[in-house]
Amino acid sequence: MEANDGKNHVEFPTGVTAEDLWETSPDALLVVGEGGVIHGANPSAHSLFHYEPGNLVGLSVEALVPESARERHHTQRREFEEAPHARPMGTGQRLEGCTRGGYVFPVHVSLAPLGNGLKLTIAAIRDMTAWMDAEHSLAAMRRRRDLAEDHERIARQLHDTVIQELFAAGMALQAIQATSEAELAIRIAGIVEGLDATSKTIRSVIFDLSSPIHSEHGLRSRATGLVGELADLLGFEPLCQFAGPLDTAVPDSLVEDALAVLREALTNVARHAGATTVDIRVEVTDELSVEVIDNGSGLPDGSTRQSGLANLATRALQRQGRFNAYTAPTGGTALEWIVPLAADPEP
Repeated sequence: MEANDGKNHVEFPTGVTAEDLWETSPDALLVVGEGGVIHGANPSAHSLFHYEPGNLVGLSVEALVPESARERHHTQRREFEEAPHARPMGTGQRLEGCTRGGYVFPVHVSLAPLGNGLKLTIAAIRDMTAWMDAEHSLAAMRRRRDLAEDHERIARQLHDTVIQELFAAGMALQAIQATSEAELAIRIAGIVEGLDATSKTIRSVIFDLSSPIHSEHGLRSRATGLVGELADLLGFEPLCQFAGPLDTAVPDSLVEDALAVLREALTNVARHAGATTVDIRVEVTDELSVEVIDNGSGLPDGSTRQSGLANLATRALQRQGRFNAYTAPTGGTALEWIVPLAADPEP
């Protein structure tokens, strides 16, 4: 920099001119005169607003603003013309630009008056789409972090209070059971068994809450939706039991297989079994097991359901699992489909 008449002037490196800066600036640059008329636009401006080279000159700067914001922009521009000074435009506001084709996108605009008495303003405009996307991603990450902290707190409370209280209640009942008459002891045993089942369910919930991965399209939610869809075909609502981290531990490809098993099994019941009840149990440990039991007619010899059952057996074998279908001791059909979680399907 060197002094000249009390003003600072830029010394460009040898071979670099102001025109070079104008032509190569990554930001859109506009020279705007009174009334908002564009007197100059660099290549980045034409590219940003989708205009052919030279076609921005002579337009009103309001043409680059969404129609809904043009009146407000006009007022802001007039205020700047009355007291021009270098500043960001619309500080604290969300500004938007508009391409020739009508596409609206977020922008940041900086303004500065040019020369003395020229009544010209240079506007530097930057596309903020990527910045806004990053801002939204960061906000979403913060929401997920807050939700994870809430889940962890709830899981800790369930483990430290509810599970312990259920365990204590079970122990107390077992102590009473040991000194009770036979009939009462049997009833207490049933209550203790129910408490154990409730504890297992809560432990599954704790696992899901503590997991860093949560899916709105996991096996539990999708299986529930599928059963609801097939209830009309069956003529009644099946009873569903879920155990384990169905929405967090089951890979997407295995979710699809499990849903196919449920769909095939329930469709067979609707078409052939004449059942009035269906019990479904889906459990995740180190294996995924799908169990469907109906109270229908069972599996007679030469059943037309064999092709569908063969398909389920093939799905299990492809995942190094096992499949079994048989007439239950109480009548009806019992179906078991069990595969390891870690196995990849064979071609």
